[in-house]
Amino acid sequence: MRDLSHREQTILSILISTYVATGEPVGSRTIARSGLGLSAATVRNSMSDLEEKGFLQQPHTSAGRVPSDKGYRFYVDLLMENEELGDQVQISLRRQVEDQIREGNIAGILEQVSKVVADVSHNLGIVLSPTFDQGIFKCLEVVQLSESKLLLVLTIQSGLVKTLVIEIDSSIAASEMEDTRRIVNERLFGLTIGEIRDSVGERLRSVYKGSPKLLRIISDSSSPLFQVSSKEDLHLGGTGNFFLQPEISADHDRMAGLIDLLEERDSILDLLGSRLDHEGIAITIGNEHTSPELQSCSLLTSPYRVGNVFGLIGIIGPTRIPYAKMVPLVSYMAGLTEEMLDH
Repeated sequence: MRDLSHREQTILSILISTYVATGEPVGSRTIARSGLGLSAATVRNSMSDLEEKGFLQQPHTSAGRVPSDKGYRFYVDLLMENEELGDQVQISLRRQVEDQIREGNIAGILEQVSKVVADVSHNLGIVLSPTFDQGIFKCLEVVQLSESKLLLVLTIQSGLVKTLVIEIDSSIAASEMEDTRRIVNERLFGLTIGEIRDSVGERLRSVYKGSPKLLRIISDSSSPLFQVSSKEDLHLGGTGNFFLQPEISADHDRMAGLIDLLEERDSILDLLGSRLDHEGIAITIGNEHTSPELQSCSLLTSPYRVGNVFGLIGIIGPTRIPYAKMVPLVSYMAGLTEEMLDH
């Protein structure tokens, strides 16, 4: 397979497995003692060849070597055998998520999923709520919370809900509110949220019944109400796990950059949104990321589906992540989330 002999592939696989487990550069003697039937000198020569080809690197003056991003990529694509997620682990994961279902709160379920992924992976668990863009509009409800506040409740046909509280300068009569709600629902029913976002002003401009004030508010609120995603749609679990990883905590500048990236969130939302169309597990490693802050990290994601809209589940960790364990974890949690939200 590509570039490497069978011996080199075997040595690379053992070295990565050992490095993932220990976090320490791996020497030729360690690999020679793994039952290969090769001398330390033979292993050392093969490791030198792997380094020349860019699959390994030697940190500082250490006698041992660590995988490069190229080495990890070769391993993930061609050598790795995913570990099975045991029945007891699956039962435990399901129970932890089901605790939130009793509350009937989708945001709570997704927040819990991010925490469960983080706890099991010992890294950063990421969940992106289903994007509303391709969701089909079902109805808009309007609730007067007080004389100066309205609650807009948007529901799409998959059952997902988005809410928005807005300020008004005076109360609106209940009859006008009901007329407005009915007309808006007639005009927008069956359209995608993306279509509504791009044309809501035009679609409501010729309406002469109901409350002009409320119609204007709904049109003016189209950006936050009908937007694709917001910072509240991103759930992060286990930031403590992530920043305690030695590769992250040892470099204060790197840590500061990652903290800023995660707090700001817009870049992460854009990155995750670009992966929604990818079927199955997507993995980016180290320098494959365009964001400098993530170039010491790996990102594993899988989409999940609710009706006709998609969300994303994933893990961010150092490149020394146990890929063979994390891939089945992310895949299982994506399927479990689909099942739980489909109730």
